[in-house]
Amino acid sequence: MKQEIRKAVMAVIVNIENKVLIGSSPRDGGFKFPQGGLDENEHFIDGIIRELKEELDLDITIDDITQSYTETVTYIYPNEDKYIFKSQELNIVKVTFNDQMKLIPQDDEFEKLIWINPSELPNYNTYFRAKAYEKALVICGLL
Repeated sequence: MKQEIRKAVMAVIVNIENKVLIGSSPRDGGFKFPQGGLDENEHFIDGIIRELKEELDLDITIDDITQSYTETVTYIYPNEDKYIFKSQELNIVKVTFNDQMKLIPQDDEFEKLIWINPSELPNYNTYFRAKAYEKALVICGLL
């Protein structure tokens, strides 16, 4: 039986051109923002620092976080065996990317990373995450 809600965090990484980072996911298909589940009793700021290191080998500090939001976004997972939760609720953390940072996709999380204008997100297949991602960009003041 599937668990109800997975508590998670996602990063909206913004570069100097006000573009956001998305990546194609061989595991889930389509494009997504860097994100991941929170460990038990983990604060979402600590979670995003850990997730960015795990997924992109990206080291950030509190100073790189432009904004964090208490408002969350939620999406429902497709009814497929590979998903052990019914839905995911994500805190959003807006991160400023600078030229000293390096992005190196790790594991099978991302195949390709691209920078896009926030308004271009609907041009990319984000599957079941689309409405939540659009809302996240609105919360971040990017749409």
